[in-house]
Amino acid sequence: MNVVEKLRNVNLRPTKQRILLAKQILDGKNKHFTAETIQKEVLSNGQSISLATIYNCLNKFVSVGLLKQIDQQGEVTIFDTNVSHHHHFLNQNTGELIDIDPDEIGFSKLPDIPNGFESDGVEVLIKIKE
Repeated sequence: MNVVEKLRNVNLRPTKQRILLAKQILDGKNKHFTAETIQKEVLSNGQSISLATIYNCLNKFVSVGLLKQIDQQGEVTIFDTNVSHHHHFLNQNTGELIDIDPDEIGFSKLPDIPNGFESDGVEVLIKIKE
């Protein structure tokens, strides 16, 4: 399936910017990235797109389930193309995220969910450093 079809399948209009970014990140490979790293890749390919537009597109991709946003680490937002349920190691020295299969982590007890809320899943972030 090409990126235009992927965008249309989630009811997103395939704008020039969305197509450009979708080609860059939705290539079937699982990867973690920031908006800034995507902008550098786009610029290195001889194209131009503002950081604000990249954030707008990535946030829209998250809202329709094409991407997952990993909790912000400091001032940096990390995006993940693997939208399935899984966990991460976070290398605190480099900012790199490493996937952990959900079967590798087990829980014997979880806290009660506050009134008025429902669970949307559990994801573990294990911070590591060298």
